[in-house]
Amino acid sequence: MTVNAYDQTQRDMSTGRAVEARALTRCAMALNDAMASKDPDALYEAVRLNYRLWLLFYSEIEKNQVELPQPVRNNVLALASYVVNSSTRAFAGEVKVLETLININRNIAAGLMETPPGSTESASNSGPAPQVPFQSTMA
Repeated sequence: MTVNAYDQTQRDMSTGRAVEARALTRCAMALNDAMASKDPDALYEAVRLNYRLWLLFYSEIEKNQVELPQPVRNNVLALASYVVNSSTRAFAGEVKVLETLININRNIAAGLMETPPGSTESASNSGPAPQVPFQSTMA
C-alpha cells in the first residue's frame, strides 16, 4: 500500500515532460529485458507497449495537442513513424532494430529531463535524468 501511495504522489507531482521521460525509460527497460530474456511473450508485450506509446505521441502532435517548435515537431513525428514502421521487425526479434528503439527512447527521455532554456521549472523539480541499463549484444 505504501508503494502505491508513493507512485500516486509521484504521478500527481510530475510534469508532462517527466511523465513522458519515465514512460520512455520504462519502455526502453522492457525492451532491453525482453531482448535479454529471449522470451517471445515478453518481447511481444514490450514492443507492443513501445509501439502504443509512440503512436500516442504521434497522435497528440498530429491533433495539435502539444505546442512544439516546428523542427522539434517534425523530428518527433519522424521518430514516431520510424518506431511504428520498425515494430514489425522488432516483433520478430531483430536485435539491431531493438537496440535502435532502446537508444531512441533513452536519448529522448534524457532530453526530456533537461530543463529547457527559458523555463521556470528548475532541474531539481524534475529529478535526475533516468538511467536505463543497456547491454549491447553486439561484439
